[in-house]
Amino acid sequence: MQGVHIMFEKLTNPEERGQVGIGTLIVFIAMVLVAAIAAGVLISTAGQLQAQGEATGEDSQSQVSDTVTVVHSVGETDSNNTVTQLNLTVMRSPGASAIQLEEATIHYTSSSTSDTLVSSASGGTAPHFSVSNPVLTESGEESVITIDLTQTEFSGTATLEEGEEAELNIIDQSGATTVFVAQPPDGITADDNYVPV
Repeated sequence: MQGVHIMFEKLTNPEERGQVGIGTLIVFIAMVLVAAIAAGVLISTAGQLQAQGEATGEDSQSQVSDTVTVVHSVGETDSNNTVTQLNLTVMRSPGASAIQLEEATIHYTSSSTSDTLVSSASGGTAPHFSVSNPVLTESGEESVITIDLTQTEFSGTATLEEGEEAELNIIDQSGATTVFVAQPPDGITADDNYVPV
């Protein structure tokens, strides 16, 4: 056929055909290796992200559920009808893990002072609180948190007059926060050694 050009050269040498096949095979193997390495990196990264996500979820859950509940609260008064000591009976909230009260901190804020209290077992010069039971492990188990409001370590006057409010943020070892507001009632008399707060 005249006027028709052959666009592809016919390979007549078998060695040239073999070289083309080997080159294709090498490229294919390289692509498989790259894909395998990329898949390994993706799987590893996915595993790390999953582990981080689970850890973050557990921490978030602890911060929400590992709180204490104040079931009873009283204040001890002095001859000036001023509350000088708080006694808070606390227990684990439903679904909470074991709570280490000696590792907790309490932010105490009133109209005259704002301080962070630590457990008396930890020592130091900060205002402190004491507990009757350092670890709440069982459901229904209670502990009494006692705060002496006359401590000289307070930055201001921590004692409470009639009707005066103080906010306590009880933060346990997981970061979970329980907010409690103490407020002595009006009409404290000299006969009142203890008043509800």
